[in-house]
Amino acid sequence: DISQRSAFRFRCSKEPVTYRTAYEDGEALLKNISTDGCALEWATHPPELEEKILICIELEGEREVEIQARVVRVEDADFAVKFLLAEPATKTLIRTYFARKLRGA
Repeated sequence: DISQRSAFRFRCSKEPVTYRTAYEDGEALLKNISTDGCALEWATHPPELEEKILICIELEGEREVEIQARVVRVEDADFAVKFLLAEPATKTLIRTYFARKLRGA
């Protein structure tokens, strides 16, 4: 099997994330992230498949990152999104922040 991923995926240590749908706000834990999207678990209000949402990730010691995304998978209280409008600077911040965490820095 050949992976269709175009970005390296970082496994996360359950960082808290907030998100906003058109109807309500929710909280979840970050399971993994790449510069193209992320997977979340234990969502308080799982969104619908294909729904557009705003993801807010608090990067420790950095600024909060807000990214528009589309829900591509929903399974019980877990879901995954593809980022829609992530600025290049935001993608760089995500990549460097989680690479630093991976190295234990």
